[in-house]
Amino acid sequence: MSAPRRPVSELPGDPHDLELFYSHSHRVSPYDYEDTLERWTVSVRFFPDPLADREDGDGCEDLQDNGTQIGYLRLWRLRDYTGADRWMVADGESGDLESIVSTVLDEDEYSTAFEEAIECPVGDLLILDRVYLAKPWRGFGLGPVLAAEAIRRLSGGCCAVAAEPGMAEWPDNRDEVTDEYRAVAKQKIGALWESVGFLPFQDGVQLLDTSMQEPLDLLDRRRAELMELSAAYQKYHRGEPQAGTAATAPAPSAAQGAVVSAPGSVQHIPSVPGLLREQAALLTAQTSLTDLEKDCAGSGWSPSERATALNVAAHATHLTDLRELSVQVSDLHFGLRDAWAAALTFPGRFVDLGPFREDPRLLGPLADVFVYGTNLTGRLQGRSHSLGGDCHHSRHLGRQTERMTLAELVTNGPFWEWNGPSCSFCRGWSGQRLTAAQYAYYATVLSSNPR
Repeated sequence: MSAPRRPVSELPGDPHDLELFYSHSHRVSPYDYEDTLERWTVSVRFFPDPLADREDGDGCEDLQDNGTQIGYLRLWRLRDYTGADRWMVADGESGDLESIVSTVLDEDEYSTAFEEAIECPVGDLLILDRVYLAKPWRGFGLGPVLAAEAIRRLSGGCCAVAAEPGMAEWPDNRDEVTDEYRAVAKQKIGALWESVGFLPFQDGVQLLDTSMQEPLDLLDRRRAELMELSAAYQKYHRGEPQAGTAATAPAPSAAQGAVVSAPGSVQHIPSVPGLLREQAALLTAQTSLTDLEKDCAGSGWSPSERATALNVAAHATHLTDLRELSVQVSDLHFGLRDAWAAALTFPGRFVDLGPFREDPRLLGPLADVFVYGTNLTGRLQGRSHSLGGDCHHSRHLGRQTERMTLAELVTNGPFWEWNGPSCSFCRGWSGQRLTAAQYAYYATVLSSNPR
């Protein structure tokens, strides 16, 4: 997921071997409000490798058949048009449900604010009440993807999914739980739910619009990240070397670090280990015009607007202030403006700044790379987000966008704090694409400092 993960060696098992079991039970005889509120429990179970050696031989067969429960999710479906007062039904079940339902309803009808927030506000409401994982399984970003999987299967006929981020557990020392502690905890959990499509609504409640494509796209991203985590675990389990542990490439000279590369120029990218070579197309300036041309070719943007965007992009170097260039594309279609920004920058979440934050002296030729964000300095209210449409909270690149050097960013302590301005999904910043020499240096540092 978007938050930093623990080393692969600490994983309690392979996330690829997790399964979800859905259950809903009710009495055969009629009971009060049976048609209005139904409870769903989703059990998260881990199924170990059947070929693995185990010391608990007596329970091995049961583990293979039923797995080990390592967590659960609780959701509620609040049905529309049943003749019952939905607020009263929710209040009778729990205060948490009442808090959510009272926020989205107005006299038992969806409120005006809810109808404005949801594309098609007709149908049932699914409520994500709780997501619980055993402690060894926490910290790997499993919660959001498991919640998104359950929502995908239970939200049919629902116009929205509602959640209210909050603390589900208390620390051993309850005296530590101050108002500030609770606020930070809610902020962290809220950021996790935003990574699968939830958006802030009112009074701490978040909503996911089931009619929108974005939650499905975000689920695909979370699935891909989970499979990457699974593959890394499998490699570790088999004793295979991880990406980035191969022999390091020679460090570039000082002269190479001074090369100015226009987006369309062709320069040699030195050979670097596996995954780093694949990143070159995303992080280096030499692919900028190619990326923008591909976006333009499959779009409905006018030929004149496409020509303008390509011409402006061709004049950018890694020394250019992209905020000034953005004035020349400010009147273009908003989708083309985002594609233009994406072609000249890279999302911060695609790079590893860990070694450089630990020792900023390692930055070398990367120190002067420009980075952009909506609130890098934390002077404004709210989070800082990246550019070019990589984050659904992003803004168009313009003169109001904040800019600083990478050296300033990695030493900006408050930016990296959990309660700081950086968005947990997109990392809160975008970097200006690198010259070939800068990228080679970045790859060399990472291959020399495997994480």
